[in-house]
Amino acid sequence: EQRFEETFALERKGFPPAQRRFAQAALSNMLGGMGYFHGRSLVQSPLHEHPVPYPESSLFTAVPSRSFFPRGFLWDEGFHHLLLARWDPELSREVIAHWLDLMNAEGWIPREQILGEEARAK
Repeated sequence: EQRFEETFALERKGFPPAQRRFAQAALSNMLGGMGYFHGRSLVQSPLHEHPVPYPESSLFTAVPSRSFFPRGFLWDEGFHHLLLARWDPELSREVIAHWLDLMNAEGWIPREQILGEEARAK
């Protein structure tokens, strides 16, 4: 609670206890939604009739819902880091580095990473 207040200063800004508890729960939920995924994505290419496996890779990322969406979304990641970068800048940089490692030779990062069987099952 002390670190949360030092980071976000909600009490100092006049937020009532119920709203501060809600904010703490939201941060906790986002941190609890982080996961490490490993495997191959399937990528649709105009050069192939069916999706082809992308190179094996790993991704440490926050996800919208680990049980329903066990995969990374690049668009969502930007919003996650509005919060995560304030809470733990080093952790934020680690996640962003994982996304940058997914960049291919043309500079493209697939916007959705469905790595491995667990993610593909959903």
